[in-house]
Amino acid sequence: MAGVYDLDELYANTYTEEDRRAFENQPESAKKFLIAWALALFLGPVGAQRYYLGYIPTAVLKTALCCGGAVFMALGLANIGLALLAVVGAWTVIDLFLLLSGTMRDQADHRLSGYTRYGGICAALTVLVLVGWLVLALVIGTSAGVAG
Repeated sequence: MAGVYDLDELYANTYTEEDRRAFENQPESAKKFLIAWALALFLGPVGAQRYYLGYIPTAVLKTALCCGGAVFMALGLANIGLALLAVVGAWTVIDLFLLLSGTMRDQADHRLSGYTRYGGICAALTVLVLVGWLVLALVIGTSAGVAG
């Protein structure tokens, strides 16, 4: 079906110049996006990015859940420990999505500085790191299953 389309009408709900200006006019935090992203990616299970951004109560809760999961695993209560660690893992992935989408801000609700510059490349690197961890887990799991 070939035809002439009104692209303005077709893409009327997309990100506009007015949206970009509104985003850039929002107050910017002194907190850096790259630091928050690195903390979320590598120390996310203990809530490091939440401490950095000033969300202390939820950071303490996340740290407690992570430590509790590790303690239950060490005590031989693997089901409880794995359940707690699964909650922490899911919470960490959600935090990464919130951070990479620009939704997670500092405690004063200011956007993180450097997001517009580094958001895209950090998203790509996050996918690569998560896929790498998944492959590593599959290799270790398969090796453990074969070994015994």
